Amino acid sequence: MEFVRGVEVADRVYRFGTHRINWYIIEEDDALTVVDAGLPGHWNLLVEGVEALGHTVSDVAAILITHGDIDHLGFAEWLRVAADAPVWIHPADVQRANTVSRSLPPLDFVTVLWKPPAFAYFVEVVRSGVGSVPQLTAFEIFEDGDELDVPGHPMVIHVPGHTAGSSAFYLPDRDVLFCGDALMTYNVRTGRHTEPAVLPPIHYDAEKARSSTRKLDSCGEVVLLSGHGGPWTGDMRTVG
Repeated sequence: MEFVRGVEVADRVYRFGTHRINWYIIEEDDALTVVDAGLPGHWNLLVEGVEALGHTVSDVAAILITHGDIDHLGFAEWLRVAADAPVWIHPADVQRANTVSRSLPPLDFVTVLWKPPAFAYFVEVVRSGVGSVPQLTAFEIFEDGDELDVPGHPMVIHVPGHTAGSSAFYLPDRDVLFCGDALMTYNVRTGRHTEPAVLPPIHYDAEKARSSTRKLDSCGEVVLLSGHGGPWTGDMRTVG
């Protein structure tokens, strides 16, 4: 498993994780916002990463969760405690984030585990501690259209379909859009890199996802940062 260690993918925005699972850090002055939280096995990567940026964990001012899937919650609770920073999540995904069975792969994903790319992803999440993701014991909630008073000042765009609470975060002053799994540039089932698309690896209401992601058209030209896959630069009106 090869880690991605703080690659600057936009102005003061850094990509971390692996080539299959992404999370990000937004830097603003002396403070940081973490977008998504990978898996527990990424904790040391976080600590080393903020230090490489000239910060400490205590400089993290907020943790934003795009949606309540286990490979996005990862170390969020640990970081909340260590940094004394709030975790933000859409209310429609709170129950999902704290469901006991959340670490079990969905049946439709189990049926494709015989495929090498899907099996490699499964092995990676197991090795990265998917079964030991702590539940969120405290959190803040955001709603569609909110501008969050955290480093980067992201605007929330609710894009249900992947999950009920799936949300994107838009930085209009940097033309950066974090889309979580609402759109992906890598298919964990097939191992193929793609243009941004609604992909059905797990839990999709595909029709709702395609409809809600049209809300992202208004962002125009952006650097799109997905939960899975590399950055994409282009006009959101051309996606899909």
